[in-house]
Amino acid sequence: MTLDEMKESLLSSQQKDAYEKYQQTFAARPQANAASGTTMLGGILNRIAGIPYLLVLVALALPLFTVTCSDVPVAEFNAYEITIGGDIRTSSVGSLDQIAREIDSSYKNQSTHYDASPWVAGIFVFVIAAAVFSFMNKAVLAIIAGGISVLYIWITFLVGYFSCRDLSTSAMGMISVSPGAGIFLSMLLIATALIMNIIALTHRQ
Repeated sequence: MTLDEMKESLLSSQQKDAYEKYQQTFAARPQANAASGTTMLGGILNRIAGIPYLLVLVALALPLFTVTCSDVPVAEFNAYEITIGGDIRTSSVGSLDQIAREIDSSYKNQSTHYDASPWVAGIFVFVIAAAVFSFMNKAVLAIIAGGISVLYIWITFLVGYFSCRDLSTSAMGMISVSPGAGIFLSMLLIATALIMNIIALTHRQ
């Protein structure tokens, strides 16, 4: 092989290597851009999910459960009232005297004060934590906190429901407890946020 042939062969080899590197670089760039766009979408969804979590704090000001007597609403309680306690008359949407007349006149002498339930504050703690984790782009932690807040809300309702069973029995079934607007709206908002967190998590992988 002559010197000129060796030069041509070497030059051809260098050109081939340069061309291959060029192809690899520009072929990988769309994939990197796509991955970056997917990760960015996940981050945006996570941060948006923090908004429904914060709105849950507003929804919890609506009644979590309503007490009715003969299908007439007589009292309703939201999460804030249950947490700090108070006088049932301040939460009344009807007249408790109606219960006294229909059940027993001695009921009038019973205290209408209900004690604070500090453990209910766990709802607010986990809802706020879920919002913070969403804004911090930590989808897994947000999902866990959001799921626990759902359990807390339903446990609060069940505690209220079973606490009224004895009264309902003595009233021959005239008193009943049903979920209020606060529960349904809170569930809707948390479900929306959780779906966003889950989608964000899948787009990050």
